[in-house]
Amino acid sequence: MPTVIHHFAIKILSVTTLLLLAACQQTPATSGQHIASGLLLQDSEFQSINIPVETEQQIFALPEAVVAQARQQVLPYQYADERSLALLTFIFGSDGDPLEYVNNATLIASDTYAKKEANCLSLTILAYSLAQQLGFDAHFQDVDVPEYWITRSGNSMLNGHVNLMIYPNKIRSSAQHIVVLRGNGYLIDFDMVPQRARQQATRIPQQSIVAMFYNNKAADAMMAGDYDLAYHYLKAAINTAPQLAQNWNNLAVLYRKKDMLALAEQVYLHSLRLEPEHSNTMSNLAMLYELTGRQQEATALEQQVEKKRLNNPYYFIMQGNEALERQQADSAIKHFRRSLKLQPHVPEAYFGLARSYVLKQDLLQASHYLQAAKRHTDSAPERRRYQHKLDMLNAVAKQD
Repeated sequence: MPTVIHHFAIKILSVTTLLLLAACQQTPATSGQHIASGLLLQDSEFQSINIPVETEQQIFALPEAVVAQARQQVLPYQYADERSLALLTFIFGSDGDPLEYVNNATLIASDTYAKKEANCLSLTILAYSLAQQLGFDAHFQDVDVPEYWITRSGNSMLNGHVNLMIYPNKIRSSAQHIVVLRGNGYLIDFDMVPQRARQQATRIPQQSIVAMFYNNKAADAMMAGDYDLAYHYLKAAINTAPQLAQNWNNLAVLYRKKDMLALAEQVYLHSLRLEPEHSNTMSNLAMLYELTGRQQEATALEQQVEKKRLNNPYYFIMQGNEALERQQADSAIKHFRRSLKLQPHVPEAYFGLARSYVLKQDLLQASHYLQAAKRHTDSAPERRRYQHKLDMLNAVAKQD
């Protein structure tokens, strides 16, 4: 959620694996789901961890000194709109000390406040905790955004996105975050892409946010190769919300990484029983079928997923990034151009083209597309990143 996790919550896709970390609306858990938890969780295959998984209370807790400071700055205002704006000012910080979006930082509320940076999930948790402590009504929302991938450490990360409604009339926005009046409340959105604040959203309970937090931590652990830690976070997510298909999808990804292929298949199938049209589970199961020599079953699932993604420009950006990982510049260029044909001004597609032309050693074209990426982004940090890469390209060009 840049939310993506994201951007809000993060989801991982390597060349052979897809890990979904978004939240869905909760439905009541059934006894069958609890039975499945007991059968499909495999504690004996993983080592214990030294530091316990954060509890729900720890995720949302704030130091009393921070709460007292917030109360001092917010509660003296008599009118609801003034008090709301004072709360927003406290959450977002002064102009000299603002909150910063960092996509790969999933932190508890107290650490987010101390460091003043985190991903959108953690920033939203902090805002929620402060609002709750000061007596505001607040609830989380899962934002309906297209599947959107970024690349980290050779893995394609699929971002979901969450935001927050607080109640109770003004509008405030910046490149870092968005606050929009909705009815008699405020929508707080830490995404750097303003259009996402206008996407349809569904109210979700706190337990879904907790499960997303655990999934993000599991994703980070998996990328670091710490499968034991990843398992304990995924087990915590499942115990928190056993009815969420993505929790089981993520567990199956971990089992596949551990070469527990038969069990991974059972877990994927359980995920699909909970949500039959879950694209990422279908895609992962197709990869597993291909890995185990069942090409016909793999193709059938791949075709179903492909139909759902053909109109998503970010799907082709993901494919382009995977082609670049394989050093296939021409194939990557085709994917990025197909993305731009669907949506002409996506900066990630222009950046992908720039990377492709660097691989082809065409620095002039690479510079052209980096400038386009910089021109089409609304994010000041992203503009600085693209300018830095432009400066590096120019330096290399002068040496030739």
